[in-house]
Amino acid sequence: MKKEIEYQCQELTCQATFHWTVSFCPFCGTKQTVVKVKITSPQVEVQNVDGNKPSPMNDQTRTGAFRERDDRALMDRALPNPVLLDDGQKKFSIHIADSISNSYCDSVSFGALLRYGKSALGLDVRRVESILSVALQRLNVVNEKSLLDELDALLHVFTDTEKKLDKKSRVDALQSVCKPRPGAIKGVDPEIAERYINDFCRKHSVMQRSGIWGWKIL
Repeated sequence: MKKEIEYQCQELTCQATFHWTVSFCPFCGTKQTVVKVKITSPQVEVQNVDGNKPSPMNDQTRTGAFRERDDRALMDRALPNPVLLDDGQKKFSIHIADSISNSYCDSVSFGALLRYGKSALGLDVRRVESILSVALQRLNVVNEKSLLDELDALLHVFTDTEKKLDKKSRVDALQSVCKPRPGAIKGVDPEIAERYINDFCRKHSVMQRSGIWGWKIL
């Protein structure tokens, strides 16, 4: 029996499904940091006693219909005026393109664009951040904030247990965010990434190698 694979939004209040992996949920705008896979099997058609085929509205179909209705309701709440919002998003996208130079959006510029988008679109910060991140991705612009958030999460994985960051883990973290991503000509500026790592270690009392055998908070 052929099985179908769907991907599900990780946001508990949304949980919309798609037929491909996405970076941001197209329904609620939540960034997808984990991949939730939903495997379904087609319903076997069984005839009733009277020989008639059962109604096509089985439990799975009803669930899909209710989910589609709920997704539409969620989008309606998030986008109260689709016409005005569509026009606003176009203007926001143009403003983003005009504000970026060298295909690199640093964290300060990201914050300024986020404030502009929130004022122009009248949406919550999370939704505007999703729209902004998708726009930068489509323009093949380096999103410094997003990559630094990724670096922060990686450093927590390396250091939360022993509160130490060895040289190999440090190099791995740097390479992860400084290497060019698909479509981009570069990653995070190495000096900014180095400074972020040092600030992270001081903030969370993480020791780094000092000398041949020693460890200390640099």
